[in-house]
Amino acid sequence: MKKIILLILVILTAFGLVIYLGKNKQNSQMQEQNNNPPQNIPESNDSEKFSSPIDRWSERITKKPFGIYISPNSSPIQPEHFSGYHTGSDFEIFPDEEDKDVEIKTVCSGKLLEKRYVSGYGGTIVQQCEFENQDITVLYGHLKLSSIGININQQIFAGDKIGILGKGFSSETDGERKHLHISIHKGTNINLAGYVQNSGQLSNWIDIVKYID
Repeated sequence: MKKIILLILVILTAFGLVIYLGKNKQNSQMQEQNNNPPQNIPESNDSEKFSSPIDRWSERITKKPFGIYISPNSSPIQPEHFSGYHTGSDFEIFPDEEDKDVEIKTVCSGKLLEKRYVSGYGGTIVQQCEFENQDITVLYGHLKLSSIGININQQIFAGDKIGILGKGFSSETDGERKHLHISIHKGTNINLAGYVQNSGQLSNWIDIVKYID
């Protein structure tokens, strides 16, 4: 009888020890998770997005991206007439588009502020929008003015057709190659500068490429 009672006590003791060790292990794992949170959870991105101004946009930024420093000697475009830090992004055409209509669309929603010829750009429009709760102006350069049917102060929406690119090396592009220049300036003042001389001044512009949907 004593042997049976002793055996029962041993079994109960062992069972209690298993439960105790299991709880300690679980607590240790929970503590370790608290001290070392998972590293592979992607951060949420709640930033607003711009619509693409041109089809296959990501394949076109091959010569003058936002912020690149340009000089007549170092420019990827020759001959070069400008110098400074590029305030916008240039979207190049593909080889078979030189003599084709290349459609351009709005990147955001807002009214049209200007539509005119601008030295350095040729046909140009400037649109007022709001982005991440701040006012911005968007400049679209090197357009064929006669293809733009939008009127000043007219409301236009992201993804609306603006017109087409101007003919390369003509008055439509002010003698520049056929391509689209887009720059986005913070605030409501229209700034036509294609380049700035101090890299710190680039903080007044937004790099559209970081936000195209």
